[in-house]
Amino acid sequence: MNNLKIVSLTKNSLEKAVLENKYWSGSYEPPFSLNKAKWMLKNTRADEEDVLAVLCYEGYGIVAFVSLVPDLINTKDGLKKIFWSQRWWVSDKYKETVLSTYVKNMSLNECDNQVIIKFLGDKSKAYYEKQSFTKFSKRERYIILFSLDYELLIYKKNSFKKIASILKLIDGFSRRIVAVINKRKSRKKSKDINYERVQLIDDDTWRFIEKNCSNDIVPKSKEYINWQITNNQYHVIDDNANKLEYKCLLGTISKKIYNLNIVVKHNNEIVGFISGFVSRNRFIVRYFITTETYYNDSVNIMIKNLISSKCTILQTENNKLGEHVIGNYFKVYADVKELISLIHDDVTVNFENSIMTDQDGNFF
Repeated sequence: MNNLKIVSLTKNSLEKAVLENKYWSGSYEPPFSLNKAKWMLKNTRADEEDVLAVLCYEGYGIVAFVSLVPDLINTKDGLKKIFWSQRWWVSDKYKETVLSTYVKNMSLNECDNQVIIKFLGDKSKAYYEKQSFTKFSKRERYIILFSLDYELLIYKKNSFKKIASILKLIDGFSRRIVAVINKRKSRKKSKDINYERVQLIDDDTWRFIEKNCSNDIVPKSKEYINWQITNNQYHVIDDNANKLEYKCLLGTISKKIYNLNIVVKHNNEIVGFISGFVSRNRFIVRYFITTETYYNDSVNIMIKNLISSKCTILQTENNKLGEHVIGNYFKVYADVKELISLIHDDVTVNFENSIMTDQDGNFF
């Protein structure tokens, strides 16, 4: 471990690295794509000296990584600066060493422990139980499958690799059958309902969203939401384009990766806003905001767009949405898992009765 080098990447130092193309020229292994780095720099809630990532290199290869996203939360005394600690990774070579814990502890120190964890993962339970974190805000995550998903089956049970080709055929058949059934279900709609896909939200859409997220832990703004949903943060691989000189840890480079943003209208009045992250066959709901009158219409529109984007997995932390989809659409399998958020004890905010919404802390 003598050849290890740990780097705290502040907003200022990341900006210099982008200008110099330091991590994306084919020498250093980067944790995220150049597009993602530029997106991180546009976070207006991050100050110049805020740490955005802690990297550990062995030579030019990355062996450990923690990301931090500076943000604001609402408190009784006004806005407070915090950091989301969402991604924590160590290479297999160092999994049985103290490196992972050391890098994680360093990331906490770099932001004075002002950290919130959106959900407690199974693999990190042992670490957090020994640290000064308090649990709060229980909720559910719904993962709903609209096909057999042979890749997931193989991942869960390695012996299925022997019949992968057969599973793939069954998966394709199940996907088509489920899509046909759910297409029919999603055709039901109220009179004069329509929708449009948008790249960014405008003032009218923001005014609709604003009324429905005033109680969120994280304060929203038009600028903030547009930063979250912009597709500039991803690198879409084009078969005809030159191959990138680098690979990265975070899944921000793919042939199919984008945010799907939908504004639902009744006549010319906005009655819903839906935003989801599409990556390969997965649709992760970021925002699902709608009026009660047109709730069913908005769900139908979401399912219709999920099918047209050829996604077969829906993931949401919106309890009402998850239960509605399970109860009203044909599915192959649904998994509901309890999630628990954590806040460091040094964050002087009473979150005892606070609820982490599905709209908070989403940075895909």
